[in-house]
Amino acid sequence: MKSSEKILGKLNGLLLMNYETEKVYLEALDLATDDNLKAFFRERGFERNEFGRQLRAEIVKLNGKPKEFGVLSSYFDRILTNFKDYFLLNIENDLIEEVYSLKRSSIEKYNELLREINLPLSTCKLLVKQRDSIYSHMNAMKRQEEFVV
Repeated sequence: MKSSEKILGKLNGLLLMNYETEKVYLEALDLATDDNLKAFFRERGFERNEFGRQLRAEIVKLNGKPKEFGVLSSYFDRILTNFKDYFLLNIENDLIEEVYSLKRSSIEKYNELLREINLPLSTCKLLVKQRDSIYSHMNAMKRQEEFVV
């Protein structure tokens, strides 16, 4: 497999992950009753939508075909089920931990692609920017949680 095909495959995997994460955040937005949580999930859903748009453009620029979103994978379906349970049982700490887990998983996926050899500079810059945004929001959540506790 050529390096460019491998990179395009991983970019499409990242694109699908962002589709799924956006879907989870938007579903959580519908479940949330707290205005702060609603704002959080709305902003994160919008962010992932924007990431997806940028990734699609990058894939096209690299002469690839962006994959379309179908149904949630079992991993994201489990996360969504957990979110629903946490909202139903009003367990905010577990909800926050699940969001951290989702963000850590996303960062790992970005880092995996960033380790690829022959990654175009424009792709590298885009991935670093998106990964750092996810990381920044995760750290902001931790700081706010420490402040509240």
